[in-house]
Amino acid sequence: YYGEQRVGESGHTQEVGVRSMDIGRAMLKADFTTAIHLLMMGRLKGKDGTLVEGPDSRHTRKIWIDSHGDPIKTLASFPNGGNGYAMARERIVLKGLKRYGKEKPLEALRCLQYNIRLFWINAYQSYVWNKMATERILRLGPNPVLGDLYILPHGKKNEVAIVSELSSIKITDIVLPLPGYNMQYPNNEIGDLYRKLLNQEGVRFEKDAIPEATAKGSYRHLVRVPHAIKWEVISSTKVSHAGDDGNDDKTKESECIEAAKFTFSLDSGSYATMLLRELMVSTISR
Repeated sequence: YYGEQRVGESGHTQEVGVRSMDIGRAMLKADFTTAIHLLMMGRLKGKDGTLVEGPDSRHTRKIWIDSHGDPIKTLASFPNGGNGYAMARERIVLKGLKRYGKEKPLEALRCLQYNIRLFWINAYQSYVWNKMATERILRLGPNPVLGDLYILPHGKKNEVAIVSELSSIKITDIVLPLPGYNMQYPNNEIGDLYRKLLNQEGVRFEKDAIPEATAKGSYRHLVRVPHAIKWEVISSTKVSHAGDDGNDDKTKESECIEAAKFTFSLDSGSYATMLLRELMVSTISR
């Protein structure tokens, strides 16, 4: 899976607030006004209810809401009049709105570096990939099936073929597309799920669209195998206890296991946090 640091914390928006993928979805729908509003709304709280931002940032976001998105009033609410380091992306976009006007939200977003704008689109693509990876395993199991995609061993970059016979294909050969205008989708029910999800969310990837509202796409392996896994138990210093007869001079020692130390190697683009999540059957926030 793609990690939460790329997609955003799992859960409903009402629970965890705005995530990177939410901003990316709005951009891909060419709804840049909504994208800016989502950026200004921010995370606020985690799933456990803990506030994730300080009082100054929360105050600024409240001013944005109360002023109905007035960039001048919102900038004025920042410490140092909007010239500090906190909420740097928000400051840049607000200054863009002040300069170009609220009727030109795309120009305001373009005040940000291109890689930041691209990150939000990539986050949405990663969200779709994660959902499709889950459905692929749940519906079709942990082995290759007809209609899956795999990277040609000696083909060009991003050149894939459709599985038509299973004798020589392994699950580690199978790839899923990050959606884009230049992608081929699986020729089975997973391909149908891609199209259904994108249609439901109103997202279309078109080659001729502006860069902030489309993406070319790429392929990612469904399964990656970690290498060189090693582990060891971390024990605490031996603890002394009073003897059974109450004589403090008598002690017995016991060993307390505090942790397990894992070392491993992953292929480029894989997330150690996701390996640890699956290993511990947990979430990153826990």
